[in-house]
Amino acid sequence: MKTGTAVLLSMAIVVAGLAATAGVGYAVYRNIEGQIEKGAAQTGADAGLPDSGAQTPGCAKADDDAQAKAVLAPADEALRKTQRPVARIELSALARDDAGISKVGGQAYWAAGRDYPRDGKGQPLFLLAQVNLAEVPKMPGYPERGMLQFFISGDDYYGAALDDAHGQGRMDALAKQAGFRVIYWPELAAAAIAPPKATAGADSLPFDPAKPQRMRFIADHETIGANDAHFEQALEGGVQPLIERYRGEHPDATEEDLQDALSDYLSRSGHKLGGYPDFTQSDPRESSDRRLLLFQLDSDDALMWGDSGIANFFIDPDDLARADFSRVSYHWDCY
Repeated sequence: MKTGTAVLLSMAIVVAGLAATAGVGYAVYRNIEGQIEKGAAQTGADAGLPDSGAQTPGCAKADDDAQAKAVLAPADEALRKTQRPVARIELSALARDDAGISKVGGQAYWAAGRDYPRDGKGQPLFLLAQVNLAEVPKMPGYPERGMLQFFISGDDYYGAALDDAHGQGRMDALAKQAGFRVIYWPELAAAAIAPPKATAGADSLPFDPAKPQRMRFIADHETIGANDAHFEQALEGGVQPLIERYRGEHPDATEEDLQDALSDYLSRSGHKLGGYPDFTQSDPRESSDRRLLLFQLDSDDALMWGDSGIANFFIDPDDLARADFSRVSYHWDCY
């Protein structure tokens, strides 16, 4: 682990309750060490639970997952109700850039007749990522074709309006597309043209725009994670009563070990479309907010959001159904 997950999960339990009533929740809790989840078909049978935890090779990890599932067994049905499709993303270096594929960085697909996205100073934005939706496994609500693009600036906050993201209106502040932009092309029939080259702030970006990374997608599913603003509500009381119940039946199990196992298992880190978000600090949404995770990019060898952070793009489900990406909220945090 990169941090003390026992402490983090304890803080998460307290903070999530506060967030639900006061609209606040920027407390530090999250372990970003979780890896790609493998699905209920492989590991969900141990306790009858969907495979809601991150998976890594090794007996110790398998034991931790089995213990976490046993703790969560009384909440099996509640967790199952939260299950969502997710398209996990694997990145690999591109030997040659291609403007028509799904990728992180590189040159954006662009066609004549549309203004290229720029920041408030008139500087072209950088292509953070683009998703050719024809390459993605079918995702409920998502368009099945076209190109979805995410642009950011090279300023101190990578284009996110974090300075304005306070109080109950913070998600609306994060939706002001000034330092970032989300662009959707319903059709890719028009010939691509060379877009203007962004240069200002390139050295401070969380990725190298000159070294694009190819995206490949894996269809999967996942249940809600511990750092989600709706987690306490979904589990009807959170995990602490479940921990206490388990310890009553297994007196040798320590609070710290159980919290560590649950923190890893309920992490929702990684690159993905859909599913549930994760954070190094906390969910900017309130528990009443209906925005869903549209797209998430984590930190890895090719990406580094500040100090091992994570970036999320959120969308109202009605906007997604209309393929309207003008009100997407963009947030990232780090340690």
